[in-house]
Amino acid sequence: MRVPRFFIPRDHVSAGRATIRGEDALHLAGALRLHRGEQIVVVDDAGIEHGVAVDAVSPDQVEGRVVWSRPATGEPTTAVHVIQAVPKAAMDEVVEALAEVGAAAVWPVITRRTVSRPDERRAAARLARWQAVAREAAGLSGRAAPPRIHPLMTLDEAIDSLPSGSRLLVCTPEAGAPLSAVDLHQAEAVALFVGPEGGFDIDERTSLAAAGAVAVHLGPRVLRARRAAAIATALVLLRAGEMDSAVAPPPQAVPV
Repeated sequence: MRVPRFFIPRDHVSAGRATIRGEDALHLAGALRLHRGEQIVVVDDAGIEHGVAVDAVSPDQVEGRVVWSRPATGEPTTAVHVIQAVPKAAMDEVVEALAEVGAAAVWPVITRRTVSRPDERRAAARLARWQAVAREAAGLSGRAAPPRIHPLMTLDEAIDSLPSGSRLLVCTPEAGAPLSAVDLHQAEAVALFVGPEGGFDIDERTSLAAAGAVAVHLGPRVLRARRAAAIATALVLLRAGEMDSAVAPPPQAVPV
């Protein structure tokens, strides 16, 4: 069984002790039924992970003694930004899979063929839920940080906001080169565009091409929108040489 992993601010680790508050503390005390004497792993926002021997548990706060610390591993050096047209359902599933496989950021976008169009209040609620899903999935998969989940925006806004120098790839089932053959070993950032169930329309494809996006496909089978992004991200990381290392084992447990 993997040791539970959670993300905390740097100032929650001090004087050899670590503190978890809020929803994570509630989850540890309630759903996970954490007890004194058990060990967990926390990762601070400076990129250091700590083994923590828990000695106090409540729904509001979990505390413990830091028994080891080391630089966190598990993050790709190639930053994959996934620009995902929000599907009719299962965006939670999309975010979860992307957090697990190693995406650096998820950009939910509204396109002309997007069916789900939440108002401002619902969009804010969905963003908070997606961020929570990403944090939990990243912790379970041993990452050093959760992916950044951007607020809902238009496709054009996403194109204009991407990091400069990104390699732009647009997934399409009927055109382009196979993604599995694209050389990405020198890429520092890759932007993957994944369309809605009906795909990007002609104007959107024109905008993507004008921005420098190259069409790629994922093979001879048509993938559901909820699956395509995670599979494409895994292929990008494979082609970038980011899948060669195994999971780093934790230091030997310290008796408590």
